[in-house]
Amino acid sequence: MQNIFSHIDSIQKQLAAEVRNRGFDKVVVGLSGGIDSAVVVKLCANVFAHNLHALLLPTASSNLTHLQDAITFAKDNNITYTITSIAKFDELFRQQHALYPPLDSHQKMRIGNFCARMRMIHLYDFAATHNALVIGTSNKSEIMLGYGTLYGDLACAINPIGNFYKTQIFALAKALGISQHLIDKKPSADLFENQSDEGDLGYSYAKIDPFLQALQTLLATKNLQLTNLSLADKSILATLRDSLIAQGFESAFTDSLLHRIFMNTFKAKMPTILTYQ
Repeated sequence: MQNIFSHIDSIQKQLAAEVRNRGFDKVVVGLSGGIDSAVVVKLCANVFAHNLHALLLPTASSNLTHLQDAITFAKDNNITYTITSIAKFDELFRQQHALYPPLDSHQKMRIGNFCARMRMIHLYDFAATHNALVIGTSNKSEIMLGYGTLYGDLACAINPIGNFYKTQIFALAKALGISQHLIDKKPSADLFENQSDEGDLGYSYAKIDPFLQALQTLLATKNLQLTNLSLADKSILATLRDSLIAQGFESAFTDSLLHRIFMNTFKAKMPTILTYQ
């Protein structure tokens, strides 16, 4: 536990320094009712006190339980918050049949991406209006898997939990005194009906995180950076696959995650600026 507390102290000192060095003293965070945003809001509250504002941004299909959990968390921790529904934007997007194919049960990702970006539009507009910085809430598991939306939930000025795997977030939450109810909740981005991380990914974080840690170790031993790789690097992909299976990971599980990871490495990069002669 002492190690966790030292991590928290380090994060909070870095967070204060990063915000100050950019010339700001206020921050804004999207509070979803989930564990990741609760951890980030708690960290920010410890550093910025009343210079923190949380935005609660339910969609047309948001589960009201998540919204209520976010409200309860904000009230219990004396967090200043605003509820701004993006339901009307969500509904308008679903009606755009003239330009786009009709949304159906196989195209929920389009709805999710739209809502994630609409949430970030509101966060950045608030930040611009109140001279604040947007603080991110994506964990390392999500970042490695590419389980996020470019210019949506992956967008931020500073991310205090991006080096912590999802299962490590639970330990941070306990150390920060976050309620067991939020820790025990099934992870969900709450972007469309009945959405859950496990349903999208096919596996629980308890199973995924050891794999991601093993992959990270392999990459380090081979002096490779994940962001420099893609599905086109077939020989590297095959070598990593063989090594991971040799460590005891199931072949179907390994293939599924490696494909997802290598397909999405571009999400962790800055946009490519082409050169010319």
